[in-house]
Amino acid sequence: MRTPADSRADAQRLIEALASPPPRDERGRANAVQAGLLRSGLLDEDDLSTPAVVSAIRDGLTSLVHLLDEAAPGHGAEQLLLLLFAERAQFAPHRVPKWQIRARDTAIVLLAHALRHAEDPLHLLGAALEVHAEERRESGTFVPSRRASGQAPAAVTPALTLDQTELHLAVGAFEPGILTVCGQQVEQKAADAAGRGGGLPPECAGCFGRAPLNPAPIFTPGEHDAWTAFLVDHRPEEV
Repeated sequence: MRTPADSRADAQRLIEALASPPPRDERGRANAVQAGLLRSGLLDEDDLSTPAVVSAIRDGLTSLVHLLDEAAPGHGAEQLLLLLFAERAQFAPHRVPKWQIRARDTAIVLLAHALRHAEDPLHLLGAALEVHAEERRESGTFVPSRRASGQAPAAVTPALTLDQTELHLAVGAFEPGILTVCGQQVEQKAADAAGRGGGLPPECAGCFGRAPLNPAPIFTPGEHDAWTAFLVDHRPEEV
């Protein structure tokens, strides 16, 4: 039986195999993706039929979800969906680690290649997520979603950078060095500074929803809801 560890190894090989920029012509791209699937071991050179390629693409997507799952157990599927569709859904704020960007780019390449072999690549993505869930359950490593268990939404904490020139918002559990909505590192909660009699600086326009951020960072759904609720509560005239 395949394990999540097996799938993570497949994902790493697949990412490396598809790391080079694909050729510009359609046939060249298709050949490059097929070669990458072969090098990763997800596709057998003895069977290059359309069903075999579709199965390899599905397994590749499943392996990428397992890879993302390692860093956030139980959340690999939603993480991949956020990486693929965040801009469309206008989620906005953690800067995405480079390895997650590579996983997303690999998934995009696979879905584009699926257009040559399947009527609905998104249906194939859904099948990959189902396989991932089944494999996690069978391996005994399934972790239910935190939101499904009824836990509270993410926290939003006003905080200050070392130079203390602007008031920022950090989303999630606060710790020194956490990134703010606008991508700055903050070192101190605003409440701690105010408690010692220090005045608070002006609010950061990006963190407080008054200026566009480019590139747009990414929220999880829970963080997006918490940040939006904070803005509505504290800046109702500007939201």
